[in-house]
Parts: sequence; structure tokens; C-alpha cells
Amino acid sequence: MTRLYLVRHGETEWNKNGKVQGRTDTDLSTEGVIQAKLLARRLAREDIDVIYSSSLKRALKTAEIIAEYKQCEIIESDKYHEICFGPWEGMTINEIKDKYGEHFRVYKEDPVNFKLPGAETLIDLTERTYGAVMDIVSRNKGSNILLVSHGTAIKAVIIRILGLDIADFKKFMIDNASLSILEFPENSSGKPVVICLNDTGHLEEENL
Repeated sequence: MTRLYLVRHGETEWNKNGKVQGRTDTDLSTEGVIQAKLLARRLAREDIDVIYSSSLKRALKTAEIIAEYKQCEIIESDKYHEICFGPWEGMTINEIKDKYGEHFRVYKEDPVNFKLPGAETLIDLTERTYGAVMDIVSRNKGSNILLVSHGTAIKAVIIRILGLDIADFKKFMIDNASLSILEFPENSSGKPVVICLNDTGHLEEENL
């Protein structure tokens, strides 16, 4: 059995202030570091064999905090980066609605047909992230794999792995410092199983 742990990075100041990040390389906030430590404590009891991470600072710092509890190297790559939102990056949702009202409506209501000049489409994101994730699953059969990535990227991976419609993109959340776990059976014809989705129970702990 191969187990894939999908982790979203901790909070950043842009998350806190409601700004779209995309590929912009932001750092964890003070709260984000605390979240990453709480998540690391949650994962300390899991037998993680290898850690992969987006090379963006907010993801890599989260991975480094988790790795302090594990004897694992971190393999970083831009393949696990967040979707590129182009001109939306650094803007709040209200600012986007004011300047890109129709594009935002399509993103919310018809994500399959979302196209914004200078941005990555959800279909392109899904192809990029799915290919990268299935490659590491193939390379690490029978292992417990941890990947630290980003909210939209993780949703795209889960949707594709489970064979869902990209139109379902907005039907679930992937929160900061959340944990989602998928299991892949040894039988290649078997279907992956969701063990947990967007688990943030560890963030309720006190006295770090």
C-alpha cells in the first residue's frame, strides 16, 4: 500500500489579508509558523519515508519544520507550485471582482472554461500537478510520501486522482496547514481511497 500525505503550507500575511498569491513567493506569517509546528507534531507519529515540496518559500518552510521531526531529506521542485494567477496576484477578491468581474464569474461558476491572459488554466494546472504526483507515487511504491504544496494545486491533484469533474473544484476546501491522505492499493487496477480530507484538527491544540 502506498500512502500519500498532501499538506498545504501554513498561513502567510497574504492569506491573512485576503490577497491572491499564486506563484508570488511569500513567506509564512508568525501564525503560519505556529500552524506548521502543530502540523509537524501531528505528523510525528506517522512513518514518513520521503518528503517532497514546492520550492516556493511558504511551502518549503512548512516542509522544513515537518522535517525537523523526521530523518528525511526534502526534494523540492517547481512542479508542485501553486497555479499562476497572473495579474490577479497581490489583489484581494473585491479588487478582482471590480477589475475582472466576468473572468471571476467564470472562475467561480465554470472553472473548466476559466481563461485569464497571463494566468494558468485549471486544466493546465491539473495536468501539471497530476503528472508530477503520480510520478512520485510510482517512484515510491509501498512508501509513505509527504508532499507540501498549495491549496489550488492540491485540489487539482485530488480531483484528478479520484476521477472527479473539474467542475466540482469549488465544492471542497483545502485550508492552510491542512492534511489530506490518499491510499493507493498494491493492485494497479484498484482505486485510490481518501483516508482524510482537509483535516485541521491539529490546529486546535494548545501549549505548543
